[in-house]
Amino acid sequence: MLPIRAICFDLDNTLWDVWPVIRRAEQATFDFLAERYPRAVEGMTIESMRDARARVSLDFPHMAHDFSFLRQQALREHAAACGYPEAMSREAFDVFIAARNDVELYAEVRPALDLLRQRYRLFTASNGNADLARIGLAPLFERTIAARDVGALKPDPAVYRKVLEGTDLRPGETLFVGDDPELDVEGARKAGMPTVWVNRTEAVWPVELEPATYSVTSLTELTALLVPGARG
Repeated sequence: MLPIRAICFDLDNTLWDVWPVIRRAEQATFDFLAERYPRAVEGMTIESMRDARARVSLDFPHMAHDFSFLRQQALREHAAACGYPEAMSREAFDVFIAARNDVELYAEVRPALDLLRQRYRLFTASNGNADLARIGLAPLFERTIAARDVGALKPDPAVYRKVLEGTDLRPGETLFVGDDPELDVEGARKAGMPTVWVNRTEAVWPVELEPATYSVTSLTELTALLVPGARG
């Protein structure tokens, strides 16, 4: 094994399956609007509201790193178009973000993190807007970096540099663990970090990218690599 002192994890689709969460959160938001602000959903669907958020991202390219801003801005614009006060956007976003952080960890994640933190310093870096305090994982990590805090999205090297800023850690001592070949593995590799690809779906590695240092199908396999005596 490499001389690893720390591990940095991606969040969405690495520690939990994010797409069912997002769909539930969008449905909860739509249902809230239908009950509290009914004009906001007249002639609308969840898909059309998703399209509106995509248009906002084109209007605010300098905010592409802040998913919360983009979603709230889309809601603000929609409230104004429907003749509702801006309070609608705040209330609807509160509903969304509460549901967005109601995640179900992959079964092995919490035991693996509990074991790994006994030997390694743990960090996270994510493009998304998950809140580890709400999820209940914040005490396990020394630092949690979100793209909106950096002003850039992975795979920008600024995100990985921010993880280690002010620590005595070098990139080569920090293992990056994530599910996305480009955003997680390629980005971290270019930042000088060894990498682990978490491939839960038997996906095929993109031929144009250099392979990850290690590949696992779960965090149980990761602990087997990193903790002597741990079983994969």
